[in-house]
Order: sequence, then C-alpha cells, then structure tokens
Amino acid sequence: MTVTLLLAVILAASCAVYVREILSFYTGLSRHRRGTNTSQPHLTVLVPARNEEDAIGGCVASLLAQDYPSDKFEIIVIDDQSTDATAAIVTALCGGHPSLRLLRVLDRPAGVSPKINALQYGINESTGEIIFTTDADCFVPPSWLSACVGSFDDSVGVVTGTTVFMNKQRVPPLLFGIQFLDFLSHTACAAGAIGNASVNNCNGSNMAYRRSAYDQAGGYTALAHLNTGDDSLLAQRIASETSYTVRFVLDAAAQVTTYPVATWKGFMLQRMRWAAQTSDYRSDTLLFLISTFVYYLLLLGTGIMSFF
Repeated sequence: MTVTLLLAVILAASCAVYVREILSFYTGLSRHRRGTNTSQPHLTVLVPARNEEDAIGGCVASLLAQDYPSDKFEIIVIDDQSTDATAAIVTALCGGHPSLRLLRVLDRPAGVSPKINALQYGINESTGEIIFTTDADCFVPPSWLSACVGSFDDSVGVVTGTTVFMNKQRVPPLLFGIQFLDFLSHTACAAGAIGNASVNNCNGSNMAYRRSAYDQAGGYTALAHLNTGDDSLLAQRIASETSYTVRFVLDAAAQVTTYPVATWKGFMLQRMRWAAQTSDYRSDTLLFLISTFVYYLLLLGTGIMSFF
C-alpha cells in the first residue's frame, strides 16, 4: 500500500468517525425538552474563589439578585487562601445578606487539588437539596436558579447550561472570536451528547446536581487529584453509577456569562491545562477527539501536498 493510499484510508476513516459524531450531536440537540418541575427545593450555590477581588463582587451581586425565593437558597463563597481582598469584599457583603456565607480554606490534604478541596469544604457545610456551582468571574441572570430548577424532574440528577463570553476587557477581536467559537462548539457538543443520554462535557461554571446523586456517585473521592475536568467527570459518574439522568438547559434564562482569557499565552496555557485531563476521558469521547485531530491534520497536509 502506497503512502498516499494509506493517508487516504486514514483520512476517510477519521472523517467517518467525525461526521457520525457531529450528526449524532445534531440529533441530540433536537431531543431536548423543557423540564416540568414546579417544586422549589432548598438550594446551595457554591463559588470557589482565589484572588478574585476584581470579579467576586459582581458575581455575588448577580447571585443575590435571583428571583428564586430568598429563604430557599444560600450562597457560599469558599475563599481558597486568597492573598488579595477577595475575602474582605465578601465579608462586607455578608453583613446585609443572611443567605450569604464566607468559608475560608485553611489547609489542603496531600493529593487533593485546590479546587476540589474547596468544593468539598463547601458541600460539607451546605444545607441545600440541590447544589449549584459557578465560578467567581461569572455573572448569572436573575432567572438562573429558577430556570435550572425547572429542569429537575424526579429522574434528573444533574442540570447544566450554556456559558458565553463578554468582551469588556478589550481582548483582541481575533482572540475573543476564537474563544467564543471554541466555547460554543464545546457547549453544542455537550448539549447534543446529553440529548442522546450520554455525557462528554459539563461546565462547572453553570452546573447543578442533587446532593443525593452526588453522594450516590461517591462525590469527588475518585476525582480528588484532578485540577480540571472534575465537573465533567462527576456528571459522567452520576449518569453511569446512579439511576439519575443529566439534562441540558438551552433556555437563555439559564445562561451564564464570563470573561475570556486576555492574552494568547494565557489562552494556550488554559487549553494545555484542559488537555491534561485526556487520560480520564471515556473511550468513545477520546476516539472522537483523536479522529477529529487526525482528520483536520490530514486535511491540512493534503492541502500542502497538493502543490507537489
């Protein structure tokens, strides 16, 4: 078999996997339906924060402005050993809002990632039947809690939704556009997979899960070492090891907003950090990612080779 023929076979095979998965995602997107839950359980919102003095005030303000009954949710900010004014800003806000609490991480067991250590601390101190998570540099609409709770039918253990970028930091248009489209593609694939009763991605900036589902799946015990990807893997464990299902909320009322990375260097470091979780991916997700990489690499290669 000549090299050209071998490359053509690999290109065709990777293209077939790619096209099959993309069509599957489209099918999954068409299967989403609105939730029918009308109950209003008690909720806990967890916000892990480390040196987020520039963003934490706005994040907390958006959470305090929720249209969900104020006596049925609590907000817990977990200060992960910040060296700036993050804790002071939250402490000042706590004075006028009894539903807001600040926890301060004082130590971290060996082998446990900082983020998971902070989340576990918050979960242990929480009182909510459903736990919401978002990031300290995110902003949520007033309807966020209500829109997500509406999707928690009795069989649903995890609800996730979209997160989009806003460019208020004067990030170069090309860098902003790449991140916006990149995140949008991740979200579309995640929503499509969930529509097909599968979970390949779940963003902790816009995520909620039943405490009972979390406990049944073993919580973060098997994921404690991870610095990234813990949200997706927790959702996968709940879907595979409990009787609960996962639902994606497409409604804009549940859409979270955040900031893009401001520099090309920061963008590359972020993507390298995300890629570090590859060994923990499910085999079908890993096959899709490898096939996509090979497919586009060979497309680029055939374009260059055509000149010769």
